[in-house]
Amino acid sequence: MESGLDLIIEGNILTMTTQQPVADAVRIRNGKIVTVGTLKDVSKDKGEQTRHLGLKNKTILPGFIDSHMHPLITGITEAGVDLSKVRTIKDTLDCIKNRTDHTPSGKWVLCFLFQDKLLQENRYPTKAELNSISTQHPIIVFHNDLHFAMLNDMALKLIDLPNGLDGVITDADNNPTGYIEDPAIMDVDAKITKNLTDSEILNAINASAQLALRSGITTLHMKESMDVIQFIIKNETDIPVRIKPLVYVYDISNTRIIDEIAGTENLRERACICLLGDGTFDGHTAATFEPYTDDPTTYGMLFYTDEALYRFTKKTHDANLQLSIHAISDRSIEQALSVYEKIVKENPRDNHRHRFEHFEVPTKSQLKRVSKIGLTAGMQPMFIPVCAGLDLEGYRQFIGEERVNRSNAFRTILDENILVAGGSDSPVTAMSPLKGIQACLTHPNKAQRIDLYEALQLFTINGAKIGFEEDIKGSIAPGKLADFAVLEQNPYHVRPDEIGDVNIEMTIKGGDIVFQKED
Repeated sequence: MESGLDLIIEGNILTMTTQQPVADAVRIRNGKIVTVGTLKDVSKDKGEQTRHLGLKNKTILPGFIDSHMHPLITGITEAGVDLSKVRTIKDTLDCIKNRTDHTPSGKWVLCFLFQDKLLQENRYPTKAELNSISTQHPIIVFHNDLHFAMLNDMALKLIDLPNGLDGVITDADNNPTGYIEDPAIMDVDAKITKNLTDSEILNAINASAQLALRSGITTLHMKESMDVIQFIIKNETDIPVRIKPLVYVYDISNTRIIDEIAGTENLRERACICLLGDGTFDGHTAATFEPYTDDPTTYGMLFYTDEALYRFTKKTHDANLQLSIHAISDRSIEQALSVYEKIVKENPRDNHRHRFEHFEVPTKSQLKRVSKIGLTAGMQPMFIPVCAGLDLEGYRQFIGEERVNRSNAFRTILDENILVAGGSDSPVTAMSPLKGIQACLTHPNKAQRIDLYEALQLFTINGAKIGFEEDIKGSIAPGKLADFAVLEQNPYHVRPDEIGDVNIEMTIKGGDIVFQKED
């Protein structure tokens, strides 16, 4: 379908607007919505060149928005070894060996989506076990959350991390065990991606984009380092989704990147600067007020001191840029919240929309403070089935009953009038807004369930708002971009526990069909 044609789309349209919640048809010109209403309304001034796309038995929603994903590692994961289904060490080693048997010597064997808590043995494969598979291939087994991994000897040699680096676990003789965790895992990621060619990077990002289109997603909030973000923007016309740049910064002692972003035209109005406040529950690195239930000696970790975090966030805020801080648990949330409160008080800025990422276990008192100063949250509903588990045992074993009961508290958070946008953190969970919506409706903690309209908002208009893009996307209204997700069924006619299985029939971006399900 050619861009810019005068097009009428007919179907069951859920606009995600309160003024006109449903419509029968929408008219598009030059990639934007002109009219929304009945078929008669939108057909009043049609001409001979007007095309008609009849989707009367389908449901049309605004193009979905994934508010937090990692395109490079998502694309790499697609080509890696999928360990999401293994349940024993033997299964794990067999999967890896199958790949090494078909991989030339010296080539990386990257394994993803591994969760030791799902194995009968409840452990990682050891370095020795990985060495027994191959000493001619560098092998890395990444945990599902990407915050820790196990490496064989060849991988350790090629990564070549300095002795004593925090996060490199050693044995009694000070030899690396192969296990790398926060914060050293960031160095592992950087070294793996550093040697990728431009072609490999673009192919990985486009692989991610194609996955997104198959799920009805037309906008991705892409979280990557500054150099990768610049590459993405340079090649934006070759990437078939819309992009919101999330610039990940690890070394916050170097504030020059703030000046660089503020001084770059194609980043200044678009980019959000992202920091990492703590780790994850599975790695025992999410920062908690109370000790971990399964290890009372540990409270997780904060990545930065209060003063260092304040200095960086203060300069970012004063440069009129948006901030995002990864904060899983209450202690990290408290650190970030205290800093946010301070910088907003010192320099009041209406509508800053600074973000928390993940925001899994806040306290009730923190929620009221978050709401008071207009902070937002990029959350991932699929963390519930994938990471916490449908019985929440995946988190309960780490943080106990009380904290589990306030984890991923969508109902409580929305009731405090906090803007929440839905995302996947792909490849941690798959890019599938409909499965995320299902997770919101079927939350194991019934007190935290939200209704279907609220769940749809997370991946449409709220995703637009958190990115300052609600004037051009997130709902179906005149003047907005003609981005749509076409569903096989009306989600209001589907059981809550089956919404994730509804097929995406078609994805439309700017009036162009960019994905269509094969019959």
